[in-house]
Amino acid sequence: MSSDKVNGKLTNIELEMAVDETKRMVPYQIKILEESSKILKARYESLLKEGFSEKQALEIVKFRGIES
Repeated sequence: MSSDKVNGKLTNIELEMAVDETKRMVPYQIKILEESSKILKARYESLLKEGFSEKQALEIVKFRGIES
């Protein structure tokens, strides 16, 4: 990164930049979470429709998440 680092630590400016970037990304992260939630709900409902119990469907969704 920067040659201004002391003992391999980030400078105050670099830390401020990292915080600013994190703040900038929050709306996008929220959108991703909203869409991921829709996928998880659809997976759960699909499992119920296919005959899994609520408990089984929940366990599958918990452990498999949104992976295929």
